Amino acid sequence: MILTILTPLVGVLGALLLSFGAWMIYPPAGYIAGGLLCLTWSWLVAKYISSTSEKQTGGD
Repeated sequence: MILTILTPLVGVLGALLLSFGAWMIYPPAGYIAGGLLCLTWSWLVAKYISSTSEKQTGGD
């Protein structure tokens, strides 16, 4: 149970640290890194939802 709670929190913390680190080097890079992470997350979640709905409906 603890891993199901801890895994997304570590992922969010990693994304924040990556964006903040890029921002410290060059401020616009922080926004670009954050935006790319959000787009990647959105794509992965949509792909996961699509694969689980195909399994439930039989794939037709």
